[in-house]
Amino acid sequence: MKLFKKYVFPIAAALLVTGLVGLGVLRRVDRWTQDWLFQRPGSPSGDIVIIGIDEDALELLGPYNTWDRNIMASALEALAADPDKKPAVTAIDILYAGNSTQQADDRLAEAAGNLGNVVTASMAQFGEKITWENGRATSVSTSAILAYEEPFEALRSCTRQGHINAMMDVDGVMRHGLLYVEPDGTEESRVYSMACETARTFLEQKGQELKLPKVSKTGHFYIPFTVRPGNYYDGVSIAMLISGQVPADYWAGKIVLIGPCAAALQDTYFTPIDKGAQMYGVEIQANVVQSLLENRRKTEVSDLPQLIALFLICAAAMILFLRMKVGRGGGLCAGLIVFSALLTFILYKAGFVTHPLWLPFAAIILYVLALAAHYISAAKERQALALEKERIEAELSLAARIQLSALPKEFPPFPERKEFDLFASMTPAKEVGGDFYDFFLIDDDHLGMVIADVSGKGVPASLFMMVSMALIRHAAMNEMYEKSPAKVLQVVNRQICSRNPEGMFVTVWLGVLQISTGKLTASNAGHEYPALKQAGEEFELFKDRHGFVLGGMDMTRYREYELQLQPGAKVFVYTDGVAEAANAKDELFGTQRMIEALHKGQDGTPEEILNVVRTDIDAFVGNAPQFDDLTMLCLQYNGASVRGTVPVTTEECQGDSPETKK
Repeated sequence: MKLFKKYVFPIAAALLVTGLVGLGVLRRVDRWTQDWLFQRPGSPSGDIVIIGIDEDALELLGPYNTWDRNIMASALEALAADPDKKPAVTAIDILYAGNSTQQADDRLAEAAGNLGNVVTASMAQFGEKITWENGRATSVSTSAILAYEEPFEALRSCTRQGHINAMMDVDGVMRHGLLYVEPDGTEESRVYSMACETARTFLEQKGQELKLPKVSKTGHFYIPFTVRPGNYYDGVSIAMLISGQVPADYWAGKIVLIGPCAAALQDTYFTPIDKGAQMYGVEIQANVVQSLLENRRKTEVSDLPQLIALFLICAAAMILFLRMKVGRGGGLCAGLIVFSALLTFILYKAGFVTHPLWLPFAAIILYVLALAAHYISAAKERQALALEKERIEAELSLAARIQLSALPKEFPPFPERKEFDLFASMTPAKEVGGDFYDFFLIDDDHLGMVIADVSGKGVPASLFMMVSMALIRHAAMNEMYEKSPAKVLQVVNRQICSRNPEGMFVTVWLGVLQISTGKLTASNAGHEYPALKQAGEEFELFKDRHGFVLGGMDMTRYREYELQLQPGAKVFVYTDGVAEAANAKDELFGTQRMIEALHKGQDGTPEEILNVVRTDIDAFVGNAPQFDDLTMLCLQYNGASVRGTVPVTTEECQGDSPETKK
């Protein structure tokens, strides 16, 4: 037993934690932490300018699909007008594959040749390719080049080519660039990226050699972004260039990037330096070019050596945790977290990108396991363990009663108000849950409604739920936030982020109904889409624009939108436990079945509608266990003309919650 406690258990715990990390349980949050730590904004390079195909150019020159190649030729001719003030390099972030009219093609090729040092775009199409031999599949490649497009012959012969393939990470963020493609599968056919070819051409004119970044097995490299979206582009459009409004000194001796800078052209991406705004593709090219010119090459350390180091540290730490007292073990855990942070920064400065959360996560988990081991070893008798279990169950039961008592449960909640009717329900997956709903009269003419889903389940989620619920209600009732859901979510997000060591978060939909007009103002913090039914119509999802969850990022800004409810309109909001209710076959109930259930009950009262949805869910799930809290709220707007005869004063609205006013 002593040998097990000293060595076998620590090694097993270290293997377990290392295995969890290796399986990717921290993949997304670790990536976002890397972004926050490493992607710090700086100053744009003075050697790079962008000529944009922006909204002004589209307005002056017409829709882009009507442009011929004479327009780009005119732009290149303008850049070459003064032989002493030409750009050092000109990169065109647009693919000119195939032939158009002979005159336009010849003019564009001639303009590019006269300008010199022009980099044009090519693009590879990737997909799955099966290699067959003797009628049998011998290999399958999921990233094979199925097709390759390059500039038309005349333009290709007088320019350099750089591919413009872009590939986002699984969370939709552009963190990596593809250094090269090999259309024929050979090194001789290798074509480097446009940013790489642009930087290489620029340095060659200075007698310098480009140092290529190290790439992964798939040919990708980590991009250390420097400039946020919009900070490269000075508003100089291609239309201004063609009309002679831009002096040659603006581009003389510099790198000129020409590309789309209009949202309509759909060349925008989320980047790790600013996930709140999308960046144009030509701006990403500028960021990569600047990082190559400044030799800021970062190498992502492969997972295997990091996992080996993590296991060795975890094994040693677990041995110490089990030998130390609880307080000293906590100090060691904190020290490991600080050590991890310092080591991460030192390695990044040295050019290596590592996983910043692996060691802190492992240290916390191992420390918790050590605490559990200390507790188990202290429990000598089975009866003591049984008594402890009974105590915990009693506390959970009490927590469940406290939690449910915090939710409004008297319906109708405002019987004197006939302008609207609402009903809500919450069924926790465990003894206590993380979902909650709330509604309250902000004043005589404004009704606040909240539905939310806390990350996780059980007691931590329930505690976090009660704190979140109190903060949201307090902020919504505060006059300084002007009954604005967006402002309420913003201030509550800051409050949660300021004291959230466990990194928990909550998705929230918050709406404020102006009772006299039917105007519903709402804001969505990462929550499910609401379902809306106007009078005489059917329920359908309203795909509002999501903000980020509360507790995720301190400086998140939230947007709100307005819906005009006509008398008879209904709004249905819910948590993901509705759509993600699963049956014994692991099939999800889904939003489509939810909408169908709403259609069946749409002529009923809010309570009847929720009963229909719940009945359909129960019939679909059958005997399968409930894995997530199931919470719903439905509002029916009857119109201001049906106002009850009993007035409700502002003083009463700001007093007790509905369940205490009986």
